Amino acid sequence: MPTPQSVSSRTARKSGRPASKARNELLAELKDDHQRVKKAYSKYRRLDAQEDAETRQELVQLILDELSVHARLEEELLYPAAKEELADCSQIDEAEVEHEMLHLLIGQLRELDPEDEAQEAQQQARFTVLCEYTLHHVKEEERDMFPQLMKAKLDWLGLARDFKARRAELKGESPDQGDPRGARGRQAGDDTGDDEEAMASSGEA
Repeated sequence: MPTPQSVSSRTARKSGRPASKARNELLAELKDDHQRVKKAYSKYRRLDAQEDAETRQELVQLILDELSVHARLEEELLYPAAKEELADCSQIDEAEVEHEMLHLLIGQLRELDPEDEAQEAQQQARFTVLCEYTLHHVKEEERDMFPQLMKAKLDWLGLARDFKARRAELKGESPDQGDPRGARGRQAGDDTGDDEEAMASSGEA
C-alpha cells in the first residue's frame, strides 16, 4: 500500500516525454478496464438466462472483480493525486460518491446465491443496475475527467509504477507477470463483435 508521503509526492510537477508517455499509457489502461467491463456486460446480455446460466454467472463474477480492482486503484492512487493538483475537484468528489454506490451494489451481489430462485432474480436486477450505473459513470469519467487529467502535471511516472504494483497486489499476482490484468480480462473481450450495437441500446455512444 503506498504511503501518504508517496501519494503527496505524486503531485510534484513533472514534465517531459517519459511523463507524458506514462500519463497516456495509464489513462489508456483505465479505458481498457472500462472496455472490458462493457464487453463482458454486452456478452452477458446476449446470453440466454436458462441455457447459458453458468457462463452468465462467470461473467457476473468477472465484472465484480474487475470493477472492485479498478475502483480501488482510482480511489487509492489517482483521485488523491488529482485532488492535490486540480483547481476544481468537483468531478473527483462526484466520482468518489458514485464509487460508494458501486461498492454497495458489489457487496450486495456477492452475498446473493444465484442457485436460490428468489435471490437469482434479485441478482439479475441488481447486476443490471450496477452495470448501467457503471456505463454512466464511465461515460462521464472519460468525457469530463480524463481530459482534465491530460493537462494535470502529476507525477505520472510514479503513478504508473504504483498502479502496476497495486493492481498486481489486488489481483494476487507478481508485478513482473506481464499484463497485470491477466487472461480473464482478455477473455471477457473475446467474441463480442456486436458490442457497439449492444452498448448503443444501453445509452453508450
